[in-house]
Amino acid sequence: MPRVRRAAVSLPALPDSAIPLRDVTVTVRPGGTTIFAAPDSRAETVGELATGTPQEVRAVLFGECTWLGLPWASGSAWIPGEDTDFARSPAYNQVVAAWYESAAVLAFRRAVAADLLRLRGADAKQLARLDTLSGEALRQLEETLSRQTMPPAAFQIHDLAARLGLPAPFEFLPVHPSPPGDVAALEFQGFGPTTIAFENWPLFYERTRGMNPGVDFFVPEGSPLIAVADGVIVDFRFLAHEQDRSLALRPYLPDPYRAPDGSRVLSNVIVAYGHLTGDPTAELARIGDEVRAGQIIGTSGWPVYVDEDGSVTVQGNNAHLHLEVHLVTDGERSFGSRQPCNPLLFWSPRLVALQARLAANSVFPPYPPGGQPWGRLGFFTIGCFRTEPEDIVWYYEPSAGAQWPAGVYDLNATLAYLQTFKPYRVGGGEE
Repeated sequence: MPRVRRAAVSLPALPDSAIPLRDVTVTVRPGGTTIFAAPDSRAETVGELATGTPQEVRAVLFGECTWLGLPWASGSAWIPGEDTDFARSPAYNQVVAAWYESAAVLAFRRAVAADLLRLRGADAKQLARLDTLSGEALRQLEETLSRQTMPPAAFQIHDLAARLGLPAPFEFLPVHPSPPGDVAALEFQGFGPTTIAFENWPLFYERTRGMNPGVDFFVPEGSPLIAVADGVIVDFRFLAHEQDRSLALRPYLPDPYRAPDGSRVLSNVIVAYGHLTGDPTAELARIGDEVRAGQIIGTSGWPVYVDEDGSVTVQGNNAHLHLEVHLVTDGERSFGSRQPCNPLLFWSPRLVALQARLAANSVFPPYPPGGQPWGRLGFFTIGCFRTEPEDIVWYYEPSAGAQWPAGVYDLNATLAYLQTFKPYRVGGGEE
C-alpha cells in the first residue's frame, strides 16, 4: 500500500522574546486551561484543554504568566504554563538561565542596582544607562556594586575557601517564582535571631536555640527548586520530623580542584532544601543523582506539624522553602545538622543584595528593630551557631566580654573559628 503523505502545518514565527523549547510535552493541571490566540489574557480565546490533557509545546514567553506556545493549525496559540506541570518538570531546565533575563526579573535586578548607585551619588545619566544593561554587563555591575556593601569579614571567609573546602559562590537562587514577575513580591527571611524566630521560637525554633537555622523564601507550593551548584544529591536529615520532606545537595569543589584520576571532588558543604511536602514532583532528583548548577531538582511545598500524639498536620497556609547550609566537618569531627551556617556567606554578592532587597517585602522587619539586647540586627550579624548547648538565645543577657552565648558566633568570631579548621583534603574528602 502506498504511503500517504500528510501536509505539513505551517507554524507562525515566534515573538522575538519567546524561548524555543525542545521535545516538551506538558500535562494540564486540575481545573483545565484556556487557549489564547496570543500570549495575553485579553486575547481571543480559541479553545480549552481539559485536566490531564498532554499537550506538545514549542516555546515559552515570560509575561503576566509563563506563556507556553502551542503548535496550532489555525495560527498562534498560547496557554498559561501555571495551568500545566511545566514548572514542575525537567522541561523547566530549558529556561532556568532565561528566567534571570526575563523582563520582570531584569526590572527587579536593575532596581536593586539603581538603589546601590544612588547610595554612591549616581546622577540621572548613570541611572538611565541601567535600562540598557542585561546579560554579562549587568551581572558585572551588580557584582561590583554589591561587593562594596559586603562586610570585610565575609570576604575573609571566602579567602579560606581552599582550606575549608568550599564550593564556588552560588550564582543561582534556590527557588524561582513562577511567573518571574512574582519575584517583586517574594518575601525573604534571614538567618539567626530574626523577628519571626523571636516571635515564634516556642513553636518552630526551640530546638535551634530560638533562632532560624537557615533562610526562608515564601513561595507558593510547586515553585521550581534549583540546584545552586554542581554536585550530588545526598541523604541528610536536618528537619525536626521525618514526615517533613526535603532534599540535600552536596556541591563539588570548584572545577580546578580534582582528584588525581580527574574526577570531581565533593566540597565540605551541604545545601539542604526543606518543607517539600506537597506535589509528588517535590523530589525530581534522588539520593545519589549528580546534578548541575541551575538544574531543577524538585518543587517547593509546605512544612508539617507533628502533634504530641504523632498526628501530622500539613501547614497549608505556610508555604515556603526553608534552606540551610552546613559544613560537613572541621577535619576532626562530623557536624551533622548541629551547626548551621549563614547561607548568605555562600552566595555571590549580587545575589546577596537581591535577597536583602526581597526582605523588604515581608510584613515583619527581617530582624527585631529595637528593644532586644543586641539592638538592630542585620543579615551578617551571625555567621554560624551550634544548636548545643540548648539555651534560648533570647534569654541570654549580653555582657561586655560575651555579647553572645557560648556557641553563637558573630561574623568576626566565625572567621576566627573557621581558621582553626584542619585543611580539607582536596583529593580525598574530609578526614
